[in-house]
Amino acid sequence: MKIINYSVIGTTLVLFIANAGAADWTQNLYINADAGSAFRQSTIIHESFGYTEHTTYNPGIRADVALGYNINDSWAVELSTGVIWNSMDKVNGVPLSSFNETFDTYIIPNLVNVIYKVPTKSSWTPYVGVGVGSVVSIVDINADNFHGGNPDLSDSDFTFAYQAEAGLKYSLTKNVSIGIDYKFLGTLAQSWYMRSFANHLETDATYTHAILVNFNWKF
Repeated sequence: MKIINYSVIGTTLVLFIANAGAADWTQNLYINADAGSAFRQSTIIHESFGYTEHTTYNPGIRADVALGYNINDSWAVELSTGVIWNSMDKVNGVPLSSFNETFDTYIIPNLVNVIYKVPTKSSWTPYVGVGVGSVVSIVDINADNFHGGNPDLSDSDFTFAYQAEAGLKYSLTKNVSIGIDYKFLGTLAQSWYMRSFANHLETDATYTHAILVNFNWKF
């Protein structure tokens, strides 16, 4: 499996910190965590046997954690990771459960985010952000009656990803805030190889929306 070069990302964050010129730069660090529902858009899957499947997904779960640095009152940069889980609902309009099968997807995003916080003179802080990086995409298929009794099929893929987000936070104390967050995550095409029966699966670009509850703690 390919691995993202974290040294480049880490160097970028260090440069932001070094340029801040604060006597105690750790005071500008924060940890951000959020969790909530994930909604994956319908996807077309191409199989190596020549089949094309139109798939839809059940609502799932997304959870993220980020280490961030406040450059000033308006701008911040952060490194984030997490996991998004969705299960497939239908294939070509037919419920997957009718085949006694399950198809689970796990997306692990690894992103560098830039956040802009709208200045206000209150405890409320609206914000928007964009991010780029990569995702590790894992599929896990359980198919009791599939291809002569090969029940478990899984593989992983690595591809480019990008994100946009917007949210609203409320400061409970000087160091703690809570809020709500919307995130849109897009990826390039993903592919997996089912080695047990030599089938290659490939999706078009994928898109996932998430509504999350947010917790932020400043050092």
